[in-house]
Amino acid sequence: MSPSAARDGTPPRAREVDLERQVTNLGHAVDELRRLVGDTQERLQSVEAELRSLQASGGSSSAADGWGPRFAAIYADFTEHFRGSTAEVGAKLEGYLPDVHRLAGPGGVVDLGCGRGEWLTLLRATGVAARGVDANPDFVAAGRARGLDMELGDALGYLQALPPDSVDMVTAFHVIEHLATEDLLALLAAARGALRPGGCLLLETPNPTNLVMAACDFYNDPTHRSPLPPALTEYLVSTQGFGDIEVRPLHPKAAPPAPPGDQDSCAQLGGHVVQALFGPQDYAVLGYKLPGGTR
Repeated sequence: MSPSAARDGTPPRAREVDLERQVTNLGHAVDELRRLVGDTQERLQSVEAELRSLQASGGSSSAADGWGPRFAAIYADFTEHFRGSTAEVGAKLEGYLPDVHRLAGPGGVVDLGCGRGEWLTLLRATGVAARGVDANPDFVAAGRARGLDMELGDALGYLQALPPDSVDMVTAFHVIEHLATEDLLALLAAARGALRPGGCLLLETPNPTNLVMAACDFYNDPTHRSPLPPALTEYLVSTQGFGDIEVRPLHPKAAPPAPPGDQDSCAQLGGHVVQALFGPQDYAVLGYKLPGGTR
């Protein structure tokens, strides 16, 4: 027998062909495994992104937390009904333009929970570079169709992906009342990391010192978690490396006319009642990034 012949009598060429076939089959199997791993990773990333989005918005997959497919389907109409039209919301935001123009530079403004894009639209109209992130795909699609720089995702993940010390201003209008305390603190820390030294964090949220807001209007949004008193928000912001903090009361309701003939004491008492019932419905907290992370 030839020394090159196989011990089992199989011709060498036949064994070579068989080995080549096995190698080819193994290659196909490896390719299929890679494809399956890639698909699994994509699904995992999608689930993780959805989870981060739910955490950042204060929601969960449970209908008990306010979010669910039925509410998501009507959320755009809900926003219009309870928050007002885009023109009405935009008009309220105009008061912040002096703050932006004082600070805005190459880093621009990042708006968290940018919603229908009222703030981004206003900033674009005044020549300020601005971009935003929102977890609602309908809002993001509509904003992009209008040429706005909007990204679908969660606020925390978006901030953490930004280069450090790169942003002039981070804004979040009616976002923090949706967050658990740990998530809020994480968001504040991430905002500080993204801001340049001297950059500004601007938060606006419902004001529970207005009793009507605290007892009733706050709960018009079933995705709200808990009202945040101004003193608490100011403190939490201060713990994350922000200073020169300003609390700015906003949007008082029109008080009813006082009855005639009030004596001074009654008028004073009535003034306190009017303030509690018809005082500022919202407030803003502005804090500036301190050097070195000191409080």
